[in-house]
Amino acid sequence: MQANTTTVIQSGLATTDIGPRLSANGRYAAFATTQSLLPADTAAIADIYVKDLQTGALTLASTASNGGLLTAASSGVSVSNDGNTIVFQNNGTHVGVMVKNLVNGALGSASTNAAGVESNGHSYNAVLAGNGGHVAFLSKATNLAGTDSNGFDDVYVKNLQSGAVVNASTTAAGAQANAPSSELNISADGRYVAFTSYADNLVANDNSNADIFLKDLANGNLIRISTDSNGAAANGNSDHASFSADGRYVVFSSSASNLVAGDTNGVRDVFRKDLVTGQTVRVSVNADGGQGGGEAADASISADGRYVAFSSASNLTAGDGDGKVDVFIKDVLTGALTRVSQNGGTTQFNYLEGNALAGNGLELLYTSITGGTRALVHAKVGAGFGSTTGETLSGTAGADVINANQGADTITGQGGNDVIDGGGGLDTAVYLGARANYTITATAAGTVIANTSGGDGTDTLANVERVHFANADVALDVNGTAGVAYRLYQAAYDRVPDAAGLGYWIKQMDNGLGRFDVAGHFMAGAEAQSVYGVNPSNDTALNLFYNHVLHRNADSAGFAYWLNVLDSHIATQSQVLASFAESAENQAALIGTMQNGMTYVPWAG
Repeated sequence: MQANTTTVIQSGLATTDIGPRLSANGRYAAFATTQSLLPADTAAIADIYVKDLQTGALTLASTASNGGLLTAASSGVSVSNDGNTIVFQNNGTHVGVMVKNLVNGALGSASTNAAGVESNGHSYNAVLAGNGGHVAFLSKATNLAGTDSNGFDDVYVKNLQSGAVVNASTTAAGAQANAPSSELNISADGRYVAFTSYADNLVANDNSNADIFLKDLANGNLIRISTDSNGAAANGNSDHASFSADGRYVVFSSSASNLVAGDTNGVRDVFRKDLVTGQTVRVSVNADGGQGGGEAADASISADGRYVAFSSASNLTAGDGDGKVDVFIKDVLTGALTRVSQNGGTTQFNYLEGNALAGNGLELLYTSITGGTRALVHAKVGAGFGSTTGETLSGTAGADVINANQGADTITGQGGNDVIDGGGGLDTAVYLGARANYTITATAAGTVIANTSGGDGTDTLANVERVHFANADVALDVNGTAGVAYRLYQAAYDRVPDAAGLGYWIKQMDNGLGRFDVAGHFMAGAEAQSVYGVNPSNDTALNLFYNHVLHRNADSAGFAYWLNVLDSHIATQSQVLASFAESAENQAALIGTMQNGMTYVPWAG
């Protein structure tokens, strides 16, 4: 995979400037700023600008049909797929939604009812459908469509061709929501609208959490989509939905812990919902599927639903780990993940602010904030991202950022202080010197390998499972097959694994042999039988497991549980041994020994 590239589109923006958007064709960047970037902009208020990323041309877009300046500030821009149309919020005495045709310069109001009468309440947070034909927005108005008497912000959709307006935050039968709606989005063809609401009357058996609902404007149906793959409601708040072009996939953020198995980080994550199959998957994970410890939000999705961009404070890639917000792109098909925002000073944060991903999923706009200054950055993912073909990659003598793909890659930094992300697959970093000339240290930013003789510099690795030195091999995958093999070996023999034996069992597990099978082989051997005896009774074996694996006497509750498992033939003795080896208690006891790598001799058979 080639390196990602970033280009600053606009620097020196004030901290109040928000909302960059990239057209789906990747050509036009739209944003709001209080700066006067062109001589014609003589008003000291926020305006909307559109930049052509191909030609570099900059256009002041928030102007009247005759080209004159608006008298009120503008914000919250949204742009059509082709970049020809924008909608934005005009913040005068009456806050309304404006639609601008960038081809002919015409400006009109979108926050009107079917007869063209302006809304009688503030309208804002507009999102333009990709085809430019519909605009969805929030409004406090009561005169836009039908009888609006709930007193809450509602979601309206305006057909820009016919003028028709629909209240989308209603049940399939047309009943109004009993709580405010917010954070809306619309599909490219204008058929589907997704929004967040605390209302508990939109679907049957709803809970008190903020949920994401989907309205089909073609037939009026409404469903809740912040659910797991079986349709169970999220047990936490969900928000910020974004559509794929055909409306099949929706990504959103949620603090729920029950949407996918293994969600134990206790923070907000990003999920993708397939509206055809119902499947919900977590997107804000690293290339090997591991969860992060920081919040993830502000997701945007590619036209085909394959790529998802999001912001997160998690250390999901090499060289991260500073706890600051960065922008990532995930290939949901292969699992590949890349961090597209660049590291800066100690005060830099990088944000994706929604709907800023191009349709191809491989380029986006993000906001970089350093101190009190914002900059808009255009980022592109390097060629080969997401590929599952194993590659041999080499850096230079200088400092390199090497992003491998999802295959089994072999990576050589070739000197300098490198950042190496192995991606998915079983990856190996190669160093030409002897093992004694390097230190290996696990850190929040990744595994740091430093050459004490100086020639290879200091590298930071993530998603790299193995390291090959001139005279030794080290396994870094503490939570992968090498770590499981090490813990099983220690559990069976109550000793540190020998390098050759560990290498043999790592090879077998890399080739697909399961841990229960490995435990069975261990328990059948003479050395394990010298520790646990030949055909011990269940209670004898269990006491020995506590003594030799956990190095303590059995607690009564735990002993009773496992004895019942054995006596009821739920599991065999070797399977219980494997469970003890992978217990949280044993992993915590061994992490200090294993976290900086496990030396082994590769099995050549």
